[in-house]
Amino acid sequence: MAKYVAFVRGINVGGVVLKMEDLRAMLEYIGFSGVRTYIQSGNAVFESKEVNKRKMEAEIAQEIKNKIDRDVAVIVKTVEELRRIAESHPLAGLGDAKNLYVAILSHDPTVTDVGTLMETMNEVDRHEIANRAVYSYYGQGYGNSKRSNNFLEKILKVSCTTRNWETINKLLEFADAEGSDPPRRIR
Repeated sequence: MAKYVAFVRGINVGGVVLKMEDLRAMLEYIGFSGVRTYIQSGNAVFESKEVNKRKMEAEIAQEIKNKIDRDVAVIVKTVEELRRIAESHPLAGLGDAKNLYVAILSHDPTVTDVGTLMETMNEVDRHEIANRAVYSYYGQGYGNSKRSNNFLEKILKVSCTTRNWETINKLLEFADAEGSDPPRRIR
């Protein structure tokens, strides 16, 4: 079985609530195993025999819609893909680590759309794209930027979901640690 990370966009913000125990139950209902969630922002690690990530994304999104009656974007990455994303943040040298973010992209944007995003950079907000992710540095903080997740989706014409750099690294630690405990013997 392969290990995956699901990123759900648009829950537990703006009054849209989905408890992580409900997300875990949905993923188990679909047939995923070893499901663990991380913080209340819609992050889950799970194992699956399924290899079609688009199918998994569609199934997860449908179960969430059934539960909260709202369409959400779901992006599934393998742990190896997450590891490539988390190897390094190309903008880490610009300042405070709390201003580093990563938007996980559903698919590759066009070269033209990437060019358009690069034209929007200023002295405050910077972006780099690699590994199907937009690495961002928000000089005055993410909450003060006009270049939020919605802006990235509009410019790049892809679904994406943004996490701070700390969360990306914690998710990787979480995914790597899961299942690393030795088997327990029941007496």
